[in-house]
Amino acid sequence: MVELSELSAPHCLLLAVHYAAEANITALQELTSRRHDAFEPALIFRILLTYLPESIDPSQYTGYIHDIAAGSRTHDDEPAVALDVSLVKTLSGSQARRRVHKLHLQPLAHSLYQAESSLDPLTLFLLHRAHQIDAETGLLDLVPHLVSPFLESSVYLRTWFISTVLPLLRLAYEYYPQNPTPSLEAFAQMKGRKAVESQLLYLRRSGGTVPDTRDPARDIRGVVGPWMCGARERNCRELHVHHLRGTIDEPQSLELDDWGFLFDWLVSTAKEDFALASSAIMGWDGPKDLSLEGYGDGHMYIDDERQRQLELRYAQSALACLYLVENSSVETIQTAHSVLVRLATLLNMETPRDLNMDVGSLPVCDLNPLIPDEYASTALQDEHMLEPNNILTQPDRKSIRLLELFISSACVLSSMEYHVSVRDLAKFYLRNDNGEQISLIKKILHSLSSGPKKDAHEWEVFRSRLLWLWNWGASSQENRQGIFARIESQVIEIEILKALLESGHYGLATQIYIQNSFEHRPLPLSEAEKAILETSMHHYDNASNGNRTRGGMKRASDIIATFISYFPDSTRFQRAQALLSATHAMSFYSLILQHGVPFQPVNIRVSANPLSLLSKVLIQNHGSYTHLDDLISIGQNLIVAMPSTLMDEEPRSSLLDPAEMGGKKAAAKRRVIGMAIEAALAQDDFETAYSYVVNHLSPPLVSPDVSMVASTFSFDSNESTGQDVVEDVWRAALLAGRHQSSPMSSSTAWTGSTTHPDLRRLEQRMELLSQALLLAPLSHLEEVLIVWQQCEAEMARLLADEVEAEERFNDLADRRLPGAFANETIAVQPRREVGRGAVEEAPMGLFDVARGAAAAFSKSAFPLRGINPGASIIEASDARASPSRSSLELASDSESIGGADERSNRARKRDMVASAVTGGLASGIGWVLGAKPVQDQQRE
Repeated sequence: MVELSELSAPHCLLLAVHYAAEANITALQELTSRRHDAFEPALIFRILLTYLPESIDPSQYTGYIHDIAAGSRTHDDEPAVALDVSLVKTLSGSQARRRVHKLHLQPLAHSLYQAESSLDPLTLFLLHRAHQIDAETGLLDLVPHLVSPFLESSVYLRTWFISTVLPLLRLAYEYYPQNPTPSLEAFAQMKGRKAVESQLLYLRRSGGTVPDTRDPARDIRGVVGPWMCGARERNCRELHVHHLRGTIDEPQSLELDDWGFLFDWLVSTAKEDFALASSAIMGWDGPKDLSLEGYGDGHMYIDDERQRQLELRYAQSALACLYLVENSSVETIQTAHSVLVRLATLLNMETPRDLNMDVGSLPVCDLNPLIPDEYASTALQDEHMLEPNNILTQPDRKSIRLLELFISSACVLSSMEYHVSVRDLAKFYLRNDNGEQISLIKKILHSLSSGPKKDAHEWEVFRSRLLWLWNWGASSQENRQGIFARIESQVIEIEILKALLESGHYGLATQIYIQNSFEHRPLPLSEAEKAILETSMHHYDNASNGNRTRGGMKRASDIIATFISYFPDSTRFQRAQALLSATHAMSFYSLILQHGVPFQPVNIRVSANPLSLLSKVLIQNHGSYTHLDDLISIGQNLIVAMPSTLMDEEPRSSLLDPAEMGGKKAAAKRRVIGMAIEAALAQDDFETAYSYVVNHLSPPLVSPDVSMVASTFSFDSNESTGQDVVEDVWRAALLAGRHQSSPMSSSTAWTGSTTHPDLRRLEQRMELLSQALLLAPLSHLEEVLIVWQQCEAEMARLLADEVEAEERFNDLADRRLPGAFANETIAVQPRREVGRGAVEEAPMGLFDVARGAAAAFSKSAFPLRGINPGASIIEASDARASPSRSSLELASDSESIGGADERSNRARKRDMVASAVTGGLASGIGWVLGAKPVQDQQRE
C-alpha cells in the first residue's frame, strides 16, 4: 500500500483510466478514495465519461457517483480490493505526464449544455453520460437508471429528464417501438412546430397500428405535455445560441408559443383527419392534463394565470376544429356534437342538448344578433380563426350556442337527405344570401319529393323541421335567426306546398293550406291557388306528350281536377282546364315544328298565337280538316285558356264573362273553320270546303253595314279583333269561290246529274262569292268582283255551249222523224237542272243580281227602311244604276249575258243567293252600281 501513496498524480490518473476502461468500479472507487488528493470530482467524472463503457449498467456505478458528488470518499483501513500498481510504477514521471497529456478526457459539460454555467458537475456529468449512452449504444432505457437516483438533487435535471428523456422513452419503447425514433441529442435540439409534429408524427401515419387503436390524447398527455415542461430551459439555451452567433433574433420566451404549435397542430389535423383531432380533444383535458409518472413530484411547471390562458386557447382551438371540418357525414356531425359537449363541460358552461330530430327538443336561438355584419366576412377565414376576438371561436356562451345551432341544423338537414358540413353551413349562414337560401330549400324539397315515397306524417315532420331551420325556434318573425332567415315564411310555405303536390300528397296539402281556419292558414288562398297552378303548369311544360293519361300531362290534370272544386270562382283554374282539354285533343294529331322538333305541350304556352298551331295540324295531317267539331273545340279551348298569360297577374274579372267569352268562342270557331276550308282546298276537296262555307260561315242576319258585321265577331284586343275574324271569313269564302278543281275531281263530282258538273261547280263558287261580297271590306270588293266576273263569263260560255248542243241534238232528232219539216224551227223547252237546290238554269248577271235584291229586301230579316213597297224591281235596279261606275265595268259583260238568258220565270237557287247578296249590296256597295240612298229616293 505504500507504493500507492508513492505514485504521482499522473501515475494515479493513468491507473484510474485503466480501471475505468476495464469497468472495474470497485478498484476505481478504492483508488480515488485513497488518493483523493489526485482526483477532484470533476476529473473523476471526465474519466468516467471518456473511458467507462457506455453499455455498463448504470446501477453499478451510481452509488460511486453519488459518493463523489457528496464528497464522501473516506476509506477503511482494509482495502476492498487489492490495487495492482505494476501497470504504471515502471513509468517515469515524464512518461506518465506525456501519457496523461494524450488522454484527451471529455469535457464535463455536453455541447448542448455548455451555456448552463449554474449547473453543478454532477448534473453536467449525468446529462453528458445520458447522451453518451444513447449515442453509443442506443440503449435509451439505461438512462433512467442513471438519472433517477439524482432527480431530487437538481430541478434542472428533473425538468430535463421529464421534457426530454421521458417523451423519447415513451415513443421508442412504449408507444411506437416498431418505428424509428430520433436520438436523444436530436430530440433535445428540437423546438417549436417541428418538435410537436415529430412527436405526433406516428398518429397521422398510424405507426403501423390499426387506425382505430390510435390514441392522440395519450400521446399529447404522455409525450407533448411533458416536453412542454422544458420550454423555459429550451428558451434559455436558444438565447445562448443566438448570443454566441451574434444574432439579434428573439427566441421563444414563453411556453405559450410551444403550446400554440400544439393547438395549431390540432386545427390543421382537423381539416385532414377530424377523427384524430376529435379523439385528442375528447381524451385530453387540456394543458393541465400531463402524464409525468411521478417524476413531477408536485412541481408546478405552469402557473395558474398561464394555465387559464392556455385552457382558453385550447378551447378556442377546439372550436376552430369544428368549423374546419369538410366532412358532411352523419357520423362526423355526431362527433362534432360530442366534442362541443366536451368543451362546454371543460369551460363549465351549459351543456348543449342531445342531438334529437324532434323539433320540440331542438335548441332555441335566444341571442340577437348572433354575428354582427362587420365580422361576417372574415370570421371563417383560416388566418383569423384563432384570433382572440373571433366571434365564432371565442370561448363563451354565445359561441357555444351558435355552434350548437349549426351542428343541429346540419343534423336536421342530413335527416332530410341533404348532407352538409358544419363549415359549409356556417359559410352559407354568414353569406346570408336570399337567392341562395331559396335555392337550397328548393333543392332539399326536390330531393325529398323525387326520392323514395314518404308518407304524410313524414312530410309533416319535414315541414316542421324546415320552419325550425327558418327561425331556430324564435317566437316571432322579427327575431328569426335561422339559416333561412332572409326568406319570408310565405315563400317557404309555397315551396313546401309545391313539394307536397310533387309527391302526390294532395290530401295533406288541402288540409294544411286550404281547409285550415283563416288564423291557422299558413298561406292566403290566393297564394295557395297560384302555387297549385304553377306546379300543374310545371308538369305541363315538361310533358313530352299531350295525352293527359300519362306523364307530365297526367300529373297536371290530376292536380287541376283535385283542387278546382276548392276554387270554383277561379278564372285561372277554368283556363287551365281548357288548356289541358285542348292539349289532350291535339295529342291525337301528328305535329312537327321547325327543325324537326316534335310538338310538345309547352309549345302552346310559349306561342303568342296558339291557334296558328292548328293550321300546322291541318297541313301535316291529311284529311284532318274533316274533324271540324274536334278542331273547333280545340280552338275555342285555346282561346279560353289564353296559355301565354295563364300565370300572369290575375286578369280583369270580365275576362271570362259569358257574353264576352261567347263572342270569343264564335270568333275562334270561324277562324278554325277558315283554316279547315283552306286545308280542304289545298287537298282539292271543294265539296267539303263549300259545305263548310255554306253551313258554318253563312253571314248572320245583320244590317248590311260591314262594320256591324265586324262587331258581331268582337274579340279581345290581346288575341285577334273582330275585324280579323271577318277577314278570315270572307277570305275563306273568296278562296273557295276562286278554287278550280282538277279535271279528275270535276268529272268525279258529276255522278248522273243532268246538269253539267262544271255548271254545278260554277253555281257553287258564285254562291260562295256572294258571301264574300257580303263580308268583304269596301277596299276588297273589287278583288271579289273580278272573280265574280270571271265566273259569270265562264257560266255564259258553258250555257251557250249547252244550248248549242241541245239545238244540234233537236235538229238531228227532227231530221230523223218521219214527215219532219226540215226548215221549221222548233222551240226547245228549257230543261230543268237537278242540282244542289237549283230550280232553273238561266244565268244572271251582276245587274240581274241587283234587280233581284230589291225583291229580296222586302222578305229580309232587316228590310231597308223607306223603300216603297210598290216600287218594281226594275225601278229599284235602275235607281241603283247611277253614272258613278268606277267598278261597274267589271260586271258589264255579265249584264249582257244575264239579259240574254232571261228565258225562264222560275226562281233558281242562284237567284236566291244573288238576292241575298244584293240585299247587302243595296246599301253596302250600291255606290258601285250608282244606286241612290233609299232616303233620297223617298224625297224624290
